[in-house]
Amino acid sequence: MDKRIFEPDFNMEDYIDKRLLEIESLKDKVVFKEVVGKLMLELFEYTQKEYQGLEKRVLREFQSKQNDYAIYLTLTDLEHYDATDLFMNPMRESDVEEKEIELESLWECVKGGEPYRLYTIYLEANIQKVREFSDENRRYKGVIRTDKKEYSVLFLVKKNRDYLDMIQELYHIFGSNYLPWMTVCSAYLHKMFDVYLVLPEDCELCENQEEMIQEIRVDFEEYQASVRYQYIPLWNLTAFTEKTSTYPDPCIDKINYEHRIFAHRLDANSQYLICNTDIEITNIRRLEGDLIMTCPVKDPCNWRIYRINKKPEKLKYLYPVLSNQYQESFVGSINQMYQKSVKTKSEIARLIASFQYEDYITFEEVKVQNRKPEKKKILTYSMDDFIKDEIRIGTSQQTMILYFKQRKQDYLNEDIMSFLVTQIQKLFPEYYCVGMFL
Repeated sequence: MDKRIFEPDFNMEDYIDKRLLEIESLKDKVVFKEVVGKLMLELFEYTQKEYQGLEKRVLREFQSKQNDYAIYLTLTDLEHYDATDLFMNPMRESDVEEKEIELESLWECVKGGEPYRLYTIYLEANIQKVREFSDENRRYKGVIRTDKKEYSVLFLVKKNRDYLDMIQELYHIFGSNYLPWMTVCSAYLHKMFDVYLVLPEDCELCENQEEMIQEIRVDFEEYQASVRYQYIPLWNLTAFTEKTSTYPDPCIDKINYEHRIFAHRLDANSQYLICNTDIEITNIRRLEGDLIMTCPVKDPCNWRIYRINKKPEKLKYLYPVLSNQYQESFVGSINQMYQKSVKTKSEIARLIASFQYEDYITFEEVKVQNRKPEKKKILTYSMDDFIKDEIRIGTSQQTMILYFKQRKQDYLNEDIMSFLVTQIQKLFPEYYCVGMFL
């Protein structure tokens, strides 16, 4: 039997036509086409249909619910922000509010010897440039123009931690909801910086507190072309508060109570995360659409909740949407089940391929060596660096180097590689995993 018929892109009609060309007798050709060809085509189509049905049934049987809790992130500027978007929301609600700088509060902060935080910027640059920009000892010159005068001042930048802290909080929320943690592809969040005002000792700005600030200009010098103002990160979580719909029902253990939120207050097609990590929740489940939390609290209470919005068929955003979702495929689902048994290069390749980042980079090779590469040569970072309670095996200092090829030149390539290496690091705690480009 021709082994090509087992290939996924095999075309039976083309195969039959080619075999017809090999038959010289016209009579034999007619018989082959009418009998053998028709029978083979119908049998092949029937077999393919049954095989696809079997694959779907296997997928449904083993399909992890992890993709129901997939986290998506993107970036937009305030000009393109759509408040009616039902999929993506600002991570910080305050990002879309107008901000005014009051000289009085600025003066109080500076008088205490502290820099005054003005706003957040996004640095559209690769990892090396981001690391250089993170130098908190550097000062940038700039001016503040008021309705009366222009003042020369200094500025510094610090890496913004607000959004990364929200990812860390989300990690604890997943734990309290008894869900396995999947690393969030937080590439954009590692490029957010806060700009602080540092007043020279001889500056007269704060002596004139009645003046109104009209403009602030900072010269970021060699980084100026990469700085983006009024850019905010978005994610597919909607935060809201809901009170227990009825009086909690006591459980049979006479310790816990069941708090119920009625189905008509929820979206039947969405998953929910309970954010009350301060409450000892022993169980969370959905029953006929109702959301039920079991905990020792006997009175109705307010529940802080994240709704995880489903990805629409079409996405249209200013920046690419990044996610931690596996591809909806047989390989992706099986890897979710058996990822802890990954031990070979082929299995690593399949796991990496189960994410949707082949347009950026592709996995090529893996090597293990006894020494760490030079720090300046390491292009990756951990996107789970806040996990401090991880148990590692042994004291080996061996390094696993994962080599990738860049499919296109993109400033996010190193961040995508960091996300994929972080996934592999969880599977190989006995190694120190880094990523490099060939």
